[in-house]
Amino acid sequence: MIDKIEKSLVDRVGSSILITLFLSFLFTVIFQSYVAKYQLAFLGFFAASLLVSIFLFATWKLKEELENNEK
Repeated sequence: MIDKIEKSLVDRVGSSILITLFLSFLFTVIFQSYVAKYQLAFLGFFAASLLVSIFLFATWKLKEELENNEK
């Protein structure tokens, strides 16, 4: 039981660090002066990756629910 909790916490912390690094890099690049004319492209990329991550999360939850219904 404790092993599962520790593994879950490590997975969450690891993914949180990865997401934080990605977002900090993204926003650091967006607000540079030489990228000012490309801001809409970066914001579009951010919005698209946000939509994809929401879709993947919804698919993951749907998969879990379907597996629980089969049992």
